[in-house]
Amino acid sequence: MRNNVFRLLAMVALLLTFGGAWAQNVGNGSRWWDGEKLYTAEVDEAGNVTMNGESEEMGGDRFRLIKVSGKAGHYTLASGNSQGWLFIRGKVGWEVELVRQEGVSFLAVRQPNGDCVYTLRETPDNLKNCVAQQKIIDERDVSWMLQNHLLDTHYLGRFSKPQLRLMRNEILARHGWTFQAKDLREHFGRQPWYKPVADNNSITLGIIELTNLQLLKSEEAADDDRVRYENTKAAPKMAEAVGGVITVTTEEQFINALGNDREVQLGRDVHLNLSRILEQEDKFSGVPGRAWATIAKRDGGDQPVIISEFCNDGQQLTLKNFRRLVISGQHNSSIEVDPRYSYCLSFMDCEGCRVQNLTIGHTEGGYCDGGVIGVEGGSRNFIFDCDLYGCGTYGIVARETNGLTVARTNIHHCTYGIMELWSSLGVKFSECDFFENREFALITNNGSEYTVFEKCRFYNNWPEAPLFSTNEDITLYGCEIYHPEVGAKESLREPDGDCKWSEKANYVPEPRVKPIGPDAK
Repeated sequence: MRNNVFRLLAMVALLLTFGGAWAQNVGNGSRWWDGEKLYTAEVDEAGNVTMNGESEEMGGDRFRLIKVSGKAGHYTLASGNSQGWLFIRGKVGWEVELVRQEGVSFLAVRQPNGDCVYTLRETPDNLKNCVAQQKIIDERDVSWMLQNHLLDTHYLGRFSKPQLRLMRNEILARHGWTFQAKDLREHFGRQPWYKPVADNNSITLGIIELTNLQLLKSEEAADDDRVRYENTKAAPKMAEAVGGVITVTTEEQFINALGNDREVQLGRDVHLNLSRILEQEDKFSGVPGRAWATIAKRDGGDQPVIISEFCNDGQQLTLKNFRRLVISGQHNSSIEVDPRYSYCLSFMDCEGCRVQNLTIGHTEGGYCDGGVIGVEGGSRNFIFDCDLYGCGTYGIVARETNGLTVARTNIHHCTYGIMELWSSLGVKFSECDFFENREFALITNNGSEYTVFEKCRFYNNWPEAPLFSTNEDITLYGCEIYHPEVGAKESLREPDGDCKWSEKANYVPEPRVKPIGPDAK
């Protein structure tokens, strides 16, 4: 069985290489859809390609394809940002091949052994149409998809590893593959369409099935810390619901409940002041999985650590290396802290974590340092349906992170400004309200690329403060901006021309038709 599989995979690599050998190169202005983001190709004189991506939920990003001399349709994968990060599956230096066969044109990212690990399908559609079509495709029968549609990692991310294994082997079973594994033999033996053949070497797969087989194999081998989605608009789904939902009513219960792959939920009408436990050194110093630190450091490692970190006038909670932790609230629940110079919640090198349906803020006003939520490093973290109130210097401070998404959230009464974004990528704010903030530049963007504001409202903030201070472009979709001093207007991009601008300093718009923030239904 194993030798036959290796023989088949070798045939896959041979056929795909042959298929790409006559392929044309990527065209300037062509569009490529990966199931979540739409990339537009920008080709230079040397034939190198910059792929500029945009999406509804995750903001944008960019990567590059370096043309391989003398080989049409062959490229080497490269980063498109100064940090050297890649936001598609693959590594710098891997091969990317343009394949045109069986009526489909796609880019295949290949690991060194030739297996395809990521696909981007060429499309004539814009982002809106791609998203709409993806929703229709996502509802198709899985068996039909395996045989007829080129899959992508975003679609496959919803399935468990046992499901992926069955899907991969179904591609073979549809052609009569004879299985040696007892569970596969019994499973497919119960299917009325399964007709095993005498010789597995007689089986021939089409280009779509071959590529899907490799993608499924890659997805099975992917680390378990990947973020899974039910669909492109959904909040992150807990991987296999490990740990379930833990409801807490006290600060100590909250700290004890924190961990990977779980949701820690504040009970109804529960108001936690984390300073009550963060000031107790014996709860952190010398306790496994916890630390009492003067300065929390990004020193690698992959184990989650709960840190009580010094912050001038007290301690702050820093969560380091957490994966898929959800901190949420039931009706009328909140988190606050006493120190003026602390973050209420600080995330360091966390992946796929989410804060949802909570009111979060400080008990006293502060200056110089300490916001409401800080995010440093990590990727694809989320803040949904929250009310972040100030006394902290900024509502959100993000440093060297990517894919941070903030949706349906209020940020107000912050002493220095609304937010600071430092050297981050793909930060997006959707349906947020920013009001009654002061006193310096309200939104500072220093070196952060592909920052997007969609359907956000800016109003009744300190009129003397410039609204934007940025050295990178910021994209605005359908926003309402009531502020006399916009600031870096030349760096603001309004692709759809659908924003509303007003110089009214103290204007308060009508309430949203669909409320946002905690407990909004």
